[in-house]
Amino acid sequence: MLWSKGGALRFCSVLLLSMAALAITVAPAQAQAQSEQSFYKGKTINMAVGGGPGGGYDLYARFMIPHYQRAIPGNPRFVAQNHIGAGTLRAANFLYEVAAPDGTHIGTVGGGTATAELFKTKGIRFDPRKYVWIGSLNSEVGLVLAYHTQPFEKFTDLLERPMIVGGGGPTSGNVIFPLVLNRVLGTKFQIVAGYGSTGEIALAIERGEVQGTGSYHYSSIISSKPDWIPKKEVKVLAQLALVKHPKFPDVPHVPELAKTDEQREVLELVFARQQMGRPFLAPPKTPDNVAKILRTSFNKMLTDKQFLADAEKRRIDLTLPMAGEEIHELIERLYKRPAQVVEKAIAASDTSAYRKKGKKKKKKKSE
Repeated sequence: MLWSKGGALRFCSVLLLSMAALAITVAPAQAQAQSEQSFYKGKTINMAVGGGPGGGYDLYARFMIPHYQRAIPGNPRFVAQNHIGAGTLRAANFLYEVAAPDGTHIGTVGGGTATAELFKTKGIRFDPRKYVWIGSLNSEVGLVLAYHTQPFEKFTDLLERPMIVGGGGPTSGNVIFPLVLNRVLGTKFQIVAGYGSTGEIALAIERGEVQGTGSYHYSSIISSKPDWIPKKEVKVLAQLALVKHPKFPDVPHVPELAKTDEQREVLELVFARQQMGRPFLAPPKTPDNVAKILRTSFNKMLTDKQFLADAEKRRIDLTLPMAGEEIHELIERLYKRPAQVVEKAIAASDTSAYRKKGKKKKKKKSE
């Protein structure tokens, strides 16, 4: 093919412009990829853990850390810091108010953090919709348990006589859930509060300080008390979740406990938090590119063979995990529930009466 001098010059000009445009398009993508690979290199991520050592959130966090470290480009160092007291409320407040939103702080808190503001929980200083939710390792099933020496065989027994149960802080499921069941269904739980972790409550049950618990996550039981259920050291009276766990097909769960449509609506709003059982989050205003690294790495970790094998070996329940985007969507849906249902759920979940009773009991004991 013959080219004129002008044609050749035009072709070269077009070629150079095309190459320049391609470079402009590719360069940012390469820079972004390089930035994602190097962002965490040499950095330390501080993991704020809601609750004390030995509790469920602590067990899940420390199990996850080495696998998450491998999944994140740059393999940052992790330091776990327990925030003890008020359930996981202190950790949630810390991540919202104090922790730097630069990718060096993340944490794990209770699923109740998602509805704490909606339910007007005292002591909260955060809006859960503004956190950067990274993901949840599972969806939880809380179990109502009675120790094998105690005179409770089925859920209806709790409607007939009191059962003394251990509880943590005001946002803990083992406090809120039995209170809700008392108010909505008429159970007779008596809550002894102030335990720092589910591990402490388990010891209290075994020592006879309390008769059982109004909610103990199945995932915590199989990792910290694996013999309890197989050896029938505890009796499972109910499942506090919207979906039954396959291990307990004959034990009633929340939709079956409700006797009316109104009861069911209120209970569903309260127990929706169980869907995000072991959530991890970063402070508000964490940059989008950093949030992407944290979420992508979390999702990658969930399918890692070494991670899954370690979970099976250590009896870590990973039933129905959630991506960060799914958690955001769930929270937005919860905040759009009808005001009437929300108000009834708030009344059922109010811990102020529980606090007053706890103070009275404490005073009487000291006398």
